[in-house]
Amino acid sequence: MNPELQIEFPIGDVPLPLYFNVAQRAAEKLKWKRYSVSGNTLIYHTRGINNILGEIITITMSEGIATFHSIAANEYYYHEHQNQLNADRFRHTVVEMLSKIEAAQRIQSPLVREKYGALMPSPTYMVTPILIYLNVLVFLLMCAGGVSPIQPSVDALFAWGGVNRQAVVAGQSWRMITYMFLHAGFLHILFNMFALVYIGQLLEPLQGKFRFAVSYILSGVCAGLLSMLMHPYSVGVGASGAIFGMYGVFLAMLTTNFISRTARNTMMRSILFFVVFNLFMGMQGNVDNAAHIGGLVSGIIIGYVYFPGIRRKEKMQSQIIVSTILLLAIGILSWFTIGYLQKLGLRSFLF
Repeated sequence: MNPELQIEFPIGDVPLPLYFNVAQRAAEKLKWKRYSVSGNTLIYHTRGINNILGEIITITMSEGIATFHSIAANEYYYHEHQNQLNADRFRHTVVEMLSKIEAAQRIQSPLVREKYGALMPSPTYMVTPILIYLNVLVFLLMCAGGVSPIQPSVDALFAWGGVNRQAVVAGQSWRMITYMFLHAGFLHILFNMFALVYIGQLLEPLQGKFRFAVSYILSGVCAGLLSMLMHPYSVGVGASGAIFGMYGVFLAMLTTNFISRTARNTMMRSILFFVVFNLFMGMQGNVDNAAHIGGLVSGIIIGYVYFPGIRRKEKMQSQIIVSTILLLAIGILSWFTIGYLQKLGLRSFLF
């Protein structure tokens, strides 16, 4: 063991009183014996082998920085790399506790926005910005390839991967994914990305990155299935079927007591207004409400399937198992639907 170790930990914009409280809880969790508390300084003793006094650890906090200092309590104590190990354990425990506090605050108030901005990925908000980047990138590639940014033709949308009953029945099932990243003009992608940002900032930190990504894709697939069922000859493009799915997932969570009552009531009104307004607007023109409804209903079901694991804060392995079951279920649904469409058997709809 080095006779002495000093490390500085950045604490970012975490309020000093909060970090001070968390540092004490972290030391208690590590079973260090508190020696003194003075101002913004904590002093602890650790125990070595045979319960002898091990290290004297001093943690001093100032704005933006926590200084961890460790020194052997006496010349008889020796344990190689133990002071570095204790520093690493302390930092990991503090980070874990702060993450849990942030998650709890989000549950109580999902109106909290990402501190890095709506378009910047963060540890709890990563999938939404990536989906936005992908949609915008595909739109720019379409424009660079000669597709009109204002009113692209049906042939162009089909060529880029729009969903169409005849094509999917003929074996081009990949269109069930690609259509979600295509848009029929600048205004189409603008409105869809705005809706995605809104729901993503609320839902992704609560649901988790992996569940959010799976919910998005599976809702989009279900939206495409219902669209093909209702519209035999259309070429469908757009992310809003999948986005409606995310609103459905959030609606499912809002019917539980997972979110505080005040926030729940506020968000329920907001989400229901979005859903009803957009379904009504879908009745006015060239918009595919079948896709919206397919995404919404599948999203609600997916939300209820995932909810028990969200409440229990399941680890990734459990999330993968539940997601695999959902994937198999929707895969079977797709197989039966496409088979049915085969037995039954270019106007562009925006969704």
